[in-house]
Parts: sequence; structure tokens; C-alpha cells
Amino acid sequence: MRANIRRYQQVSRESGISTADNHQVIFMLLQGLLDSVAVAKGCILRKDIEGRAKAINKSINITSGLIDGINHKVHPEIGENFDALYRYIQLRLNDASLEQSIEPLDEITTLVTPIKDAWLNIPQAEKEKAEAIRKQASGA
Repeated sequence: MRANIRRYQQVSRESGISTADNHQVIFMLLQGLLDSVAVAKGCILRKDIEGRAKAINKSINITSGLIDGINHKVHPEIGENFDALYRYIQLRLNDASLEQSIEPLDEITTLVTPIKDAWLNIPQAEKEKAEAIRKQASGA
């Protein structure tokens, strides 16, 4: 039964990503980061070493995806700030793993939640404007 649920969730995520615009993908990554951080926290509390390692590795991979998605051309200072934030989050994920501590994970949740919430509430007109600027900057 659990395998069926996981497969459904995977197909659902893949379908969502294939039809998502750039803003939706970033939102999905931010939500995925929060989800995997929560899993890592639960694993640390249960002393599940393998689960903790998988969840933290997933979180690091998600932040790498967020770093790769930063457009440094349009607003370099904002891009640098997000780059620094995501790299800091990766450091805190390593701290959580090495120390087997939930405090770094709680800090990550505190940092990422308002960003995810703000991202979700970007008006459609602003999303379209940003997409036009992104296309112009990339020469598309």
C-alpha cells in the first residue's frame, strides 16, 4: 500500500513539474526543501541514521537546484543574496547531520518559510513581468 502511495506522489510531482512555470518550480523546490528538512528532523529525533542521511542529502540536492536556478544577470545583488542564503542552508544541513541536532533544521525552516510564503503570493502580473525580463536577459 505504501509503495502505491509513494508512486502516486512521485507521478503527481513529475506531472506538476512538467506543466509548471518557473515560479511554480521554485515554489515546489522550496516546499520540497521544507518537507525534506521536516523528515530529517523526525529521523534525528527517532535516531534513524539512514533516514537522516537520505533526507539531508535530498535537502542539499534541492538547495543545489535552487542555486543553479538563480539568474544573476537581471538583479545581481538579489541573486548573490539568494546564493549566499542557499549556501548557508547547505552548511546548516551539514551541521545538523554532523551534530545530529535539530536546531540547524529549525533555523532553516525559519529562514525558508517566509520566502516560500512570499513566493506563493507573487501576483500573476509580476510573474509575467519577471518571465519577460528573464527571457530578454537570456536572449530568448
